[in-house]
Amino acid sequence: MKDLKEAIITSIDYIENNLYNKISLDDISLHTGISKYYLHRSFKSLTGESIIEYAQSRKLTSSINELINTNMRVIDIALNYGFDYEQSYIRAFKKNFGSTPLKVRSDQTSLSLIIKEKINPNDILSLGNSITYKPHFVFKQKFNLIGIKHKILSKSGDKTANAYGRDFFYNHKDKIHDIINPQVYFGYTDWSSNGFIYYIPSVQVPDLTRIPEGMVGISIPTHKYVVFRFVGFFSPDDINGRHVGRLLVQLYSKWIFKSGYKFADTFRFEYIDSSMSKDNYCELYVYQPIEDI
Repeated sequence: MKDLKEAIITSIDYIENNLYNKISLDDISLHTGISKYYLHRSFKSLTGESIIEYAQSRKLTSSINELINTNMRVIDIALNYGFDYEQSYIRAFKKNFGSTPLKVRSDQTSLSLIIKEKINPNDILSLGNSITYKPHFVFKQKFNLIGIKHKILSKSGDKTANAYGRDFFYNHKDKIHDIINPQVYFGYTDWSSNGFIYYIPSVQVPDLTRIPEGMVGISIPTHKYVVFRFVGFFSPDDINGRHVGRLLVQLYSKWIFKSGYKFADTFRFEYIDSSMSKDNYCELYVYQPIEDI
Protein backbone atom coordinates (compact mmCIF):
# COMPACT_ATOMS: atom_id res chain seq x y z
CA MET A 1 0.00 0.00 0.00
CA LYS A 2 1.17 3.55 -0.67
CA ASP A 3 2.96 5.29 2.19
CA LEU A 4 0.42 7.25 4.24
CA LYS A 5 2.46 10.45 4.35
CA GLU A 6 2.86 10.29 0.58
CA ALA A 7 -0.89 9.78 0.20
CA ILE A 8 -1.68 12.77 2.43
CA ILE A 9 0.74 14.99 0.48
CA THR A 10 -0.77 13.79 -2.79
CA SER A 11 -4.24 14.62 -1.42
CA ILE A 12 -3.15 18.10 -0.38
CA ASP A 13 -1.65 18.81 -3.80
CA TYR A 14 -4.77 17.46 -5.53
CA ILE A 15 -6.95 19.85 -3.51
CA GLU A 16 -4.71 22.83 -4.35
CA ASN A 17 -4.87 21.99 -8.05
CA ASN A 18 -8.66 21.73 -7.95
CA LEU A 19 -9.75 24.68 -5.82
CA TYR A 20 -11.87 25.89 -8.75
CA ASN A 21 -13.54 22.49 -9.22
CA LYS A 22 -15.92 20.34 -7.22
CA ILE A 23 -13.97 17.99 -4.93
CA SER A 24 -15.35 14.75 -3.46
CA LEU A 25 -13.81 12.14 -1.18
CA ASP A 26 -14.23 9.60 -3.98
CA ASP A 27 -12.20 11.81 -6.34
CA ILE A 28 -9.36 12.22 -3.83
CA SER A 29 -9.37 8.51 -2.99
CA LEU A 30 -9.18 7.56 -6.66
CA HIS A 31 -6.33 10.01 -7.24
CA THR A 32 -4.28 8.82 -4.25
CA GLY A 33 -5.00 5.10 -4.53
CA ILE A 34 -6.03 4.94 -0.86
CA SER A 35 -9.36 3.66 0.47
CA LYS A 36 -11.60 6.64 1.09
CA TYR A 37 -12.48 5.36 4.56
CA TYR A 38 -8.83 4.91 5.54
CA LEU A 39 -7.92 8.26 3.98
CA HIS A 40 -10.73 9.99 5.87
CA ARG A 41 -9.76 8.49 9.24
CA SER A 42 -6.05 9.12 8.75
CA PHE A 43 -6.42 12.74 7.63
CA LYS A 44 -8.76 13.57 10.50
CA SER A 45 -6.44 11.99 13.08
CA LEU A 46 -3.56 14.11 11.79
CA THR A 47 -5.34 17.44 11.39
CA GLY A 48 -8.48 17.30 13.53
CA GLU A 49 -10.78 17.83 10.55
CA SER A 50 -12.03 15.75 7.65
CA ILE A 51 -10.31 16.06 4.29
CA ILE A 52 -13.50 17.50 2.74
CA GLU A 53 -13.76 20.10 5.52
CA TYR A 54 -10.13 21.00 4.81
CA ALA A 55 -10.81 21.25 1.06
CA GLN A 56 -13.78 23.56 1.60
CA SER A 57 -11.79 25.74 4.02
CA ARG A 58 -9.03 26.09 1.43
CA LYS A 59 -11.58 27.13 -1.21
CA LEU A 60 -13.14 29.70 1.11
CA THR A 61 -9.74 31.07 2.17
CA SER A 62 -8.65 31.40 -1.45
CA SER A 63 -11.88 33.22 -2.30
CA ILE A 64 -11.00 36.07 0.12
CA ASN A 65 -8.57 37.34 -2.53
CA GLU A 66 -11.40 37.87 -5.02
CA LEU A 67 -13.58 39.50 -2.38
CA ILE A 68 -10.92 41.99 -1.32
CA ASN A 69 -9.05 42.65 -4.54
CA THR A 70 -11.65 42.39 -7.34
CA ASN A 71 -15.15 43.63 -8.15
CA MET A 72 -16.43 40.15 -9.02
CA ARG A 73 -20.01 39.44 -8.01
CA VAL A 74 -20.40 37.07 -5.08
CA ILE A 75 -22.37 34.66 -7.27
CA ASP A 76 -19.50 34.51 -9.77
CA ILE A 77 -16.96 33.86 -7.01
CA ALA A 78 -19.19 31.09 -5.69
CA LEU A 79 -19.49 29.40 -9.08
CA ASN A 80 -15.74 29.82 -9.68
CA TYR A 81 -14.99 27.74 -6.58
CA GLY A 82 -17.35 24.91 -7.44
CA PHE A 83 -20.38 25.92 -5.37
CA ASP A 84 -23.70 25.19 -7.07
CA TYR A 85 -25.48 28.20 -5.60
CA GLU A 86 -24.56 31.61 -4.26
CA GLN A 87 -26.38 30.90 -0.99
CA SER A 88 -24.43 27.67 -0.50
CA TYR A 89 -21.20 29.67 -0.70
CA ILE A 90 -22.49 32.42 1.63
CA ARG A 91 -23.63 29.89 4.26
CA ALA A 92 -20.33 28.01 4.10
CA PHE A 93 -18.36 31.28 4.28
CA LYS A 94 -20.29 32.54 7.31
CA LYS A 95 -20.00 29.18 9.09
CA ASN A 96 -16.26 29.08 8.44
CA PHE A 97 -15.35 32.71 9.23
CA GLY A 98 -18.27 34.06 11.27
CA SER A 99 -18.87 36.84 8.72
CA THR A 100 -20.60 37.05 5.36
CA PRO A 101 -18.62 37.65 2.14
CA LEU A 102 -20.18 41.12 1.80
CA LYS A 103 -19.16 41.98 5.37
CA VAL A 104 -15.55 41.04 4.59
CA ARG A 105 -15.66 43.06 1.38
CA SER A 106 -17.12 46.18 2.98
CA ASP A 107 -15.42 46.19 6.42
CA GLN A 108 -11.69 46.33 5.69
CA THR A 109 -10.54 48.20 8.80
CA SER A 110 -10.86 45.87 11.78
CA LEU A 111 -11.98 42.40 10.70
CA SER A 112 -9.79 39.43 11.63
CA LEU A 113 -10.37 35.99 10.08
CA ILE A 114 -8.80 32.65 10.98
CA ILE A 115 -7.90 31.31 7.55
CA LYS A 116 -6.81 27.91 6.28
CA GLU A 117 -3.46 27.86 4.49
CA LYS A 118 -2.17 24.85 2.57
CA ILE A 119 -0.73 22.24 4.94
CA ASN A 120 3.06 22.25 4.77
CA PRO A 121 4.35 18.69 4.14
CA ASN A 122 7.26 19.39 6.48
CA ASP A 123 4.74 19.75 9.32
CA ILE A 124 3.01 16.43 8.79
CA LEU A 125 5.29 14.41 11.07
CA SER A 126 4.57 16.79 13.88
CA LEU A 127 0.81 16.95 13.52
CA GLY A 128 0.15 13.77 15.44
CA ASN A 129 2.60 14.15 18.32
CA SER A 130 2.92 16.35 21.36
CA ILE A 131 4.70 19.36 19.83
CA THR A 132 3.20 22.45 21.35
CA TYR A 133 3.96 24.99 18.67
CA LYS A 134 1.97 23.83 15.67
CA PRO A 135 1.28 27.09 13.80
CA HIS A 136 -1.99 28.31 12.38
CA PHE A 137 -2.71 31.19 10.00
CA VAL A 138 -4.72 34.38 10.39
CA PHE A 139 -5.74 37.07 7.92
CA LYS A 140 -5.94 40.30 9.93
CA GLN A 141 -7.02 43.60 8.48
CA LYS A 142 -5.57 46.99 9.40
CA PHE A 143 -5.78 47.89 13.10
CA ASN A 144 -4.38 50.47 15.53
CA LEU A 145 -2.33 50.25 18.74
CA ILE A 146 -1.31 52.81 21.35
CA GLY A 147 1.52 52.15 23.77
CA ILE A 148 4.88 53.23 25.18
CA LYS A 149 7.93 52.90 22.94
CA HIS A 150 11.19 51.47 24.34
CA LYS A 151 14.56 50.93 22.67
CA ILE A 152 16.07 47.58 23.61
CA LEU A 153 19.61 46.45 22.85
CA SER A 154 19.51 42.95 21.35
CA LYS A 155 21.71 41.51 24.09
CA SER A 156 19.23 42.56 26.78
CA GLY A 157 16.71 40.05 25.42
CA ASP A 158 13.06 39.59 26.27
CA LYS A 159 13.49 39.90 30.05
CA THR A 160 13.60 43.70 29.71
CA ALA A 161 10.65 43.71 27.29
CA ASN A 162 8.55 41.68 29.71
CA ALA A 163 9.27 44.11 32.53
CA TYR A 164 8.17 47.01 30.31
CA GLY A 165 5.04 45.05 29.41
CA ARG A 166 4.01 44.44 33.01
CA ASP A 167 4.62 48.08 33.92
CA PHE A 168 2.50 49.29 31.00
CA PHE A 169 -0.37 46.89 31.58
CA TYR A 170 -0.75 47.64 35.30
CA ASN A 171 0.38 51.27 35.55
CA HIS A 172 -0.21 53.08 32.24
CA LYS A 173 -2.84 51.29 30.15
CA ASP A 174 -5.77 53.05 31.85
CA LYS A 175 -4.57 56.44 30.57
CA ILE A 176 -5.68 55.41 27.06
CA HIS A 177 -9.20 56.25 25.88
CA ASP A 178 -11.60 53.90 24.04
CA ILE A 179 -9.59 50.68 24.41
CA ILE A 180 -11.32 48.00 22.35
CA ASN A 181 -10.62 45.27 24.92
CA PRO A 182 -8.77 46.32 28.09
CA GLN A 183 -7.95 42.69 28.90
CA VAL A 184 -5.97 42.13 25.71
CA TYR A 185 -2.26 43.00 25.64
CA PHE A 186 -0.16 43.52 22.50
CA GLY A 187 3.63 43.40 22.65
CA TYR A 188 4.74 45.02 19.38
CA THR A 189 8.37 44.43 18.32
CA ASP A 190 10.02 46.38 15.48
CA TRP A 191 13.46 45.19 14.34
CA SER A 192 13.83 47.44 11.27
CA SER A 193 16.91 49.13 12.82
CA ASN A 194 20.28 47.40 13.18
CA GLY A 195 21.74 46.65 16.60
CA PHE A 196 18.60 47.16 18.66
CA ILE A 197 14.85 46.72 18.56
CA TYR A 198 11.88 48.84 19.55
CA TYR A 199 9.39 47.20 21.88
CA ILE A 200 5.99 48.80 22.38
CA PRO A 201 3.67 47.32 25.02
CA SER A 202 0.24 48.42 23.82
CA VAL A 203 -3.52 47.97 23.51
CA GLN A 204 -5.85 48.14 20.52
CA VAL A 205 -7.88 51.29 19.82
CA PRO A 206 -10.37 52.20 17.06
CA ASP A 207 -8.30 55.17 15.84
CA LEU A 208 -5.23 57.27 16.67
CA THR A 209 -6.91 60.60 17.33
CA ARG A 210 -6.31 60.59 21.12
CA ILE A 211 -2.76 59.52 21.94
CA PRO A 212 -1.77 60.28 25.56
CA GLU A 213 1.40 62.27 26.19
CA GLY A 214 4.48 60.07 26.30
CA MET A 215 2.88 57.35 24.17
CA VAL A 216 2.90 56.50 20.46
CA GLY A 217 0.31 55.26 17.99
CA ILE A 218 0.89 52.51 15.44
CA SER A 219 -1.25 51.72 12.41
CA ILE A 220 -0.61 48.11 11.44
CA PRO A 221 -1.40 47.30 7.79
CA THR A 222 -3.43 44.37 6.54
CA HIS A 223 -1.38 41.16 6.59
CA LYS A 224 -1.50 37.40 6.55
CA TYR A 225 0.13 36.00 9.70
CA VAL A 226 1.58 32.74 10.92
CA VAL A 227 0.62 32.40 14.57
CA PHE A 228 2.49 30.33 17.15
CA ARG A 229 0.72 29.46 20.41
CA PHE A 230 2.43 29.01 23.74
CA VAL A 231 0.65 27.53 26.77
CA GLY A 232 2.21 27.92 30.22
CA PHE A 233 1.02 26.51 33.52
CA PHE A 234 1.82 29.68 35.43
CA SER A 235 0.65 33.31 35.60
CA PRO A 236 1.22 35.49 32.50
CA ASP A 237 3.23 37.80 34.77
CA ASP A 238 5.80 35.03 35.02
CA ILE A 239 6.40 34.72 31.28
CA ASN A 240 10.08 35.35 30.69
CA GLY A 241 12.57 35.59 27.87
CA ARG A 242 13.25 31.87 27.90
CA HIS A 243 9.58 31.08 27.23
CA VAL A 244 9.24 33.58 24.37
CA GLY A 245 12.67 32.55 23.07
CA ARG A 246 11.49 28.97 22.56
CA LEU A 247 8.71 30.23 20.32
CA LEU A 248 11.06 32.50 18.37
CA VAL A 249 13.59 29.70 17.85
CA GLN A 250 10.77 27.61 16.42
CA LEU A 251 9.67 30.50 14.19
CA TYR A 252 13.03 31.77 12.94
CA SER A 253 15.26 28.70 12.98
CA LYS A 254 12.97 25.77 12.26
CA TRP A 255 9.70 26.76 10.63
CA ILE A 256 10.22 29.63 8.20
CA PHE A 257 13.00 28.05 6.15
CA LYS A 258 10.88 24.99 5.34
CA SER A 259 7.52 26.69 5.13
CA GLY A 260 7.27 28.08 1.59
CA TYR A 261 6.80 31.58 3.05
CA LYS A 262 8.99 34.56 3.87
CA PHE A 263 8.58 37.34 6.39
CA ALA A 264 6.41 40.12 4.95
CA ASP A 265 7.45 42.92 7.31
CA THR A 266 9.97 43.89 9.99
CA PHE A 267 7.69 43.49 12.99
CA ARG A 268 5.88 40.88 15.01
CA PHE A 269 3.59 41.11 17.99
CA GLU A 270 2.69 39.08 21.03
CA TYR A 271 -0.98 38.74 21.97
CA ILE A 272 -2.21 37.87 25.47
CA ASP A 273 -5.87 37.81 26.51
CA SER A 274 -5.69 38.14 30.30
CA SER A 275 -9.31 36.98 30.62
CA MET A 276 -8.07 33.55 29.54
CA SER A 277 -5.35 33.52 32.20
CA LYS A 278 -5.25 32.29 35.79
CA ASP A 279 -2.57 32.15 38.45
CA ASN A 280 -1.46 28.80 37.05
CA TYR A 281 -2.34 29.15 33.35
CA CYS A 282 -1.65 31.51 30.45
CA GLU A 283 -1.70 31.59 26.67
CA LEU A 284 0.62 33.70 24.52
CA TYR A 285 0.43 34.01 20.75
CA VAL A 286 3.21 35.30 18.49
CA TYR A 287 1.95 36.83 15.22
CA GLN A 288 4.47 37.13 12.34
CA PRO A 289 3.46 38.70 8.98
CA ILE A 290 4.22 36.34 6.10
CA GLU A 291 3.83 36.13 2.34
CA ASP A 292 4.39 33.44 -0.28
CA ILE A 293 7.91 33.06 -1.61
